Formats: sequence, C-alpha cells, structure tokens
Amino acid sequence: MRKIIFDTETTGLSPNDDKIIEVGCIELINDVPTGKTFHRYYSPGNVAISEQSFEIHGLSNKFLSKYPLFENSVDELLNFIEKSILIIHNAAFDISMVNHTLKELEKDPITGDQIICTLEMSKKRFPGSKVNLNALCRKFNISLDSREKHGALTDCFLLAQVYLELIGGRQRKIDFNSNIKTADKKDIGKTMLKSHESSPISMRISRDDLENHQEMLKKLSDAKWYKYN
Repeated sequence: MRKIIFDTETTGLSPNDDKIIEVGCIELINDVPTGKTFHRYYSPGNVAISEQSFEIHGLSNKFLSKYPLFENSVDELLNFIEKSILIIHNAAFDISMVNHTLKELEKDPITGDQIICTLEMSKKRFPGSKVNLNALCRKFNISLDSREKHGALTDCFLLAQVYLELIGGRQRKIDFNSNIKTADKKDIGKTMLKSHESSPISMRISRDDLENHQEMLKKLSDAKWYKYN
C-alpha cells in the first residue's frame, strides 16, 4: 500500500487569510520509505509571514518571492499524492489549509478517509503526555539533530520514523540516517532528503537446523529442484 508522509509550512494559522509556503512529502510502500520525495517552496504573494511563523520555520517573504504561488502549482502536488493515504501530524490544520485552496480552485477536497493523523494516534497511546513531534522523537529516541528549524521535508523525515514506532515499531531494519540540515538560505531550495532503503533482515541458521534440512532432502524422491552450495 502506498502512503505519503505529508507536512506543510504556512504564513500563519488561518486557512482564510494565510498561505502555504512549503510542502514536503515522503513516499512509503508497505510502510517502508522508498526514497521518493516531493519538496517545494511557494511564494505567499502579498501575504506577510507572521513573526511567530518566521521564528518557527525561518522562511521569509524575500526568500520565497522567486517561487510560484501554491494555488498556481497545486496540480503538481495532487499528481504526486494521487489517491494515497496521507500521514500527517495534526492533520486538521494541514488539510484545512490545502482544502481551502482546493475549494477556491473548485477542485475536489482531500477527505477524511484518505488521512491518518499521528497526533490523534499519539494522544490515544500517550494520554496526558506531550505529543508534539519533538516530544515523540524523544520518546522514541529519534535524533532531532536535523531539526534546527521546522521544515516540511525535515519534519516528514522525523514523522516517518515516529509513525513506524506508533504502528508497532520498525518491523524491518531501515536506514534512517539523515543528511538533512538547515541549509544556507541561498541554497535551501536545493535541500534534498537522502534516499532511505530497507536493509535485509539478518537470519542465522543453526547447525542442527541445517543437518535436519539435509536429512529431509535425502528422503525426497526427487530433489533435483534443490541445489546446495
């Protein structure tokens, strides 16, 4: 099954007045990161980035002025997402921002059956505890070295690890070695997530198991299909 870890950064907190200025996505297939990502910056147009938001993500109107408006580029994001399940921390906020734009463009909204909210999952698992992304990373011993500022792709990278822990721990050995750093603002548009590939599961066969297997093969009438090296 294809799922997408999804995150946005915005000029503020109001879907009616604020704009999406960054989107990050990481593709999972059967809950394993494939290395395929989507990362874009967007101009807020004439909407000023609030001081509070700037403190969070460090994106300025000046830096973003060279990028297209989200509403003029949303089809590119929709083509990447397709009908995949979206995994979002505090989905109500991100989806309200996206759906406001989709409504203005008279496009179909993203619906609840397409969303997994890790904030709601975390509240059920850790009632009464802090369940923001930083707190969850600390609970699961996930390094926060890459998170000097909030960034959509960096936060997706962290959320992918948190999500795998929330669904029962990493069933596979996955290399989540991050090379994401807060880049110099001149090069920040080039920030990319290093591909993460699952490593093969290491299994040991005992001498007894091997001997028993050989004995079983001797009893077969035709073992031509098997070649032991």
